[in-house]
Amino acid sequence: MRLRSVGPVLALFVLSSSCLAAATDASDEPPKLLGRCAVAQLDEPPFSEWYHSGYEDYEPNPQILGAIRGADRRGVTMSLFFGTWCGDSRREVPRIVKLLDEMGFSRDQLELVAVDAVEGKQKRSPGGEERGLEIYRVPTLVVRRDAQEIARLVEYPMLSLERDLLAILSGEPPEPNYRSYPLVRRWRVAGLLDDENVSAWGLANDVRNLVASEGELAAAADVLLDRGEVHEAVKLMQINCALYRESARCSARLAEGLLRAKDVESAREAAERALRLNTSPDRVADLVALLGRCDP
Repeated sequence: MRLRSVGPVLALFVLSSSCLAAATDASDEPPKLLGRCAVAQLDEPPFSEWYHSGYEDYEPNPQILGAIRGADRRGVTMSLFFGTWCGDSRREVPRIVKLLDEMGFSRDQLELVAVDAVEGKQKRSPGGEERGLEIYRVPTLVVRRDAQEIARLVEYPMLSLERDLLAILSGEPPEPNYRSYPLVRRWRVAGLLDDENVSAWGLANDVRNLVASEGELAAAADVLLDRGEVHEAVKLMQINCALYRESARCSARLAEGLLRAKDVESAREAAERALRLNTSPDRVADLVALLGRCDP
């Protein structure tokens, strides 16, 4: 393993941490990194196939880069959550690292965490570094100053990486790509998603103008379900159904969640609704099978 452009402390960490090995098994699944890792590992096969070209091809805007170099970076650290299996991560991670290198940001101040995608471990790392951060999509770059989060970039930049980062360091962070997620975090902190008496319809009204598509809350619900936070996941699914009343997919997801919550009667109602709303012949068999699983 080559350890390029890393300090001696980080190099020692790379050599000693079991979390830094590429995950492999007996299946045909491609190798992937899991847990805390070093940039140097991305410059090794098979990850170098996409990392190296992405790093070399990206050229930050020189004028914006000059402004970033002069921005206040005191007390700034960053955590980058990504998946080596994820197309968006393969595109953005090399660019983020290149930008940080070009602006003179120390790699010792960058925490790199690779998360999984398999069922039951979705958006999770073996060391649990994502806990409490609500990482619903990757890549997610969390920017902190003096250990307090000041902004995050999720999946893709709003304008460009360099313009977004300059705005963050200047104290004027851009609107997040997924504007509903900060509200979901506040709901969770306040215990609203775990309270059976809180109206999903009421919460839907709060978030209605923030959600861009039905996949936004669905992704968050899937992550919560994978963590075993079933009741919170179901509440998000109910909110999504309130927002997208004609979506068979939303109702089917809700049925799956309700089955996990052992609410078979409500699951059957959701599955029946999904079957009524469905317009795709290709999905009929799956929905009928889902309905069959809802029998008491």
